[in-house]
Amino acid sequence: MGKRVFISIFIAAILSVVIRSILRANDIHNFLSENLTGQALLYWVICLLIFFVFKKKSER
Repeated sequence: MGKRVFISIFIAAILSVVIRSILRANDIHNFLSENLTGQALLYWVICLLIFFVFKKKSER
């Protein structure tokens, strides 16, 4: 379980930075790319989605 959590946190961190960079590069300044709360929300949503995908795949 610890390995899946670590991998999902690592991938979520990379994806959240990439998504925020894309939003800023396209001059889209919204809640997810500007606020600290929006950045944390984006990070946790991505992290949980990846974790549940890993969990679902391991149940098979």
